[in-house]
Amino acid sequence: MNKLRYIIVLCVVLGCASGLSAQTFESVYRRNLWNGSSNVAGIRQDTVSRSFAELHGGYEAGEFRDSWQARKSWHAGAVTRSIRHLDRISLSGSFSFDQTEGYGMCGSMFISPGYYPVDVLEFTPGRKTLQTYAFDGGLAYEVNDVWTIGAKADFESANMAKRKDLRHINWKLDLTLSPGVTAHVGDFVLGVSAVFRKTSETINAVQIGTAESSYHAFFDKGLMYGIEQVWTGSGVHLNESGVNRLPVKEFHYGGSAQIQYKGLYADFDYMHAGGSVGEKEYIWFGFKGPQYAADVRYKMVRPASEHYFRLHYSHRVQDMDERVLEKVSGNGVTTVIDHGENRIYSREMIALSPEYEYVAEILELKAVAGLEWENGMTSQVYPYIYTQSLMTMYADTDVLLHLGDFDLGAKLGYASGKVSETERTASKDQQVQTVPFRLKEWYDVRMEYRTAPRMSAGLSLRYNFLNGMYVEGACDWMHGFDLKYLDGANRICTDLRVGYTF
Repeated sequence: MNKLRYIIVLCVVLGCASGLSAQTFESVYRRNLWNGSSNVAGIRQDTVSRSFAELHGGYEAGEFRDSWQARKSWHAGAVTRSIRHLDRISLSGSFSFDQTEGYGMCGSMFISPGYYPVDVLEFTPGRKTLQTYAFDGGLAYEVNDVWTIGAKADFESANMAKRKDLRHINWKLDLTLSPGVTAHVGDFVLGVSAVFRKTSETINAVQIGTAESSYHAFFDKGLMYGIEQVWTGSGVHLNESGVNRLPVKEFHYGGSAQIQYKGLYADFDYMHAGGSVGEKEYIWFGFKGPQYAADVRYKMVRPASEHYFRLHYSHRVQDMDERVLEKVSGNGVTTVIDHGENRIYSREMIALSPEYEYVAEILELKAVAGLEWENGMTSQVYPYIYTQSLMTMYADTDVLLHLGDFDLGAKLGYASGKVSETERTASKDQQVQTVPFRLKEWYDVRMEYRTAPRMSAGLSLRYNFLNGMYVEGACDWMHGFDLKYLDGANRICTDLRVGYTF
């Protein structure tokens, strides 16, 4: 709470530094087609400076939720963001803190479920506390009329604590470094940037006291197939001798190329990612694969309005191998022998998202749609092979009206999905008796949440006063249809924000 107090004071000080212009930080940020790319040198393509500082809090509840989400939760935090353009230098940066208290939480023990190809589930509902700190900073320097150089760093750290057995403490790190350069050639702007990223998360589980029965955990090796056993068992890797925690990390190396011609912009990214589960000689799993992404954006300016067209595409392939390790003890020394690895899980994720945005003095409109495909194949026990094809789609529309000192917002959305699976064997050998175990009940809940048809709606109202101050309230509602496994069909989310734009 002391850290939160310092952050609040910092935001208030920053908020009192200057006066307000008519545009919000978000509108200024989105008008520059280079913002959001890995090349921070592109922020010199705009000249408008804007900053804001904000305090926010909210409440969320309802049974239409994924298996790892809280039955009810509240959050509070602070954030400040800025873009400043000087004579030959442009600066961008942000800082934020958020604390979330969730109740009735179990399921995935990770802070970011689904990001890594493995998962660990526990089954005792309890309270979780999550704290997230994030900051980024970028600098672009205009060397001459042709060349601009820049560099950017993004950092996010999070910690989470479960307060009821099976208790666990998590630490998460996400760090990205990206230097870049742009060149002006006539009406063209060309850019190239390098990207290095590291992500990691560690789960440290513990049981306080004794219980009549030991707590169980499930280690998901892909498509909810895996091992369920006592949490201290070697199959779930939470408390193995020599490690006593579950560490996961991943490294990304790659680059991006950008090109702009007047109002048309495009960038193309390639990254190679590789990671592991475990540490030192205890590396239980390894995973790797390429990642591709492309963005095309077009800006059309009219006397009384601006039109933005955006198209985003991403494609990720990931293969995971399980290593066969044997512990051999002799003369009081334990040695780990690596007998090789087996490919047990592969997945491919593709996303396509078109977007249109209209900005005028009184009306702002944004419409976005998306299609996502995820194909997975797992073969943990020979000769069984299971495949899954998951497709989800969504469409959202946001409308914002500027009515004097008030901004009235409304949004409406729809989403649904479809999943299909196949099972086959690589051999007709009838002597095989061991069948892979699937946590079927939890799998059904997760798939229903991801594919069930749903409608969402939201309203927001912002009041602007005192040359830049604002207060905003928002409420969102989501309703699911044709449910069989989820406990409820509704979920609500409310937010309150107080801030200053300058």
